Amino acid sequence: MTLSYLQQQITAQTRIPREVHLGIIGGANLSQYSFLPSISQKMTQGFTGGVAVRYIEETFFGLQAELLLTQRGFKDYYEQFPELQFSRTLTYIEVPVMAHVYFKMGRHNEIALDAGPKIGWFLTDTSSSNLPSDFGEEGSEYYVSITAHHTLPVSRKFDYGIQAGLGYEFKFGQKVSLQLQGRYYYGLANLWPDSKADDFEQSSNQSIQIVASLWWHHIIRGKKVKRNIDN
Repeated sequence: MTLSYLQQQITAQTRIPREVHLGIIGGANLSQYSFLPSISQKMTQGFTGGVAVRYIEETFFGLQAELLLTQRGFKDYYEQFPELQFSRTLTYIEVPVMAHVYFKMGRHNEIALDAGPKIGWFLTDTSSSNLPSDFGEEGSEYYVSITAHHTLPVSRKFDYGIQAGLGYEFKFGQKVSLQLQGRYYYGLANLWPDSKADDFEQSSNQSIQIVASLWWHHIIRGKKVKRNIDN
């Protein structure tokens, strides 16, 4: 009697939701490098874009991985020579892997925090300049003490660091959503050798990204399923 009564009372079981989201990402990348000895800079603008996959395992938690092509770099600022400019653009393939924590704001919208490590691999290097031929030379009208970063080739192609972002996601039904997000990347690797005998003891990247991403949602398992153990 007791066992039969308990079986009749159990009519529902709560299940953890599982979803896979596939996304396309694109936006702007604003970056500069931390140099030691320091160099006066302005933020340089490039693009970032690629594809992403997100796996939702819990009600408020998931994992997100991306494959991106990103431009970063640095742009010198010469206070005494404001008419002169030098910029260098470095293109990378990047792979961030982040924890995805989200909070629902009604039925169709949510706020999400993404954070985790990011690795990158250097691809190409281009520069733009209107500097005179005697720039940086002693005795020149345009003398500055540090110019090695103009010509040093990228010797450390592997990059790594930590990225975090905060975004707002708008859902259009059950299958499609659009997310707008701001991100910050703190690089831990240097472009060049960093001993005291080298030109720079530090040459690491910091970036701010403003991105939009379009997501397609595939539901593997819903939040709840009802069943009767007697059946």
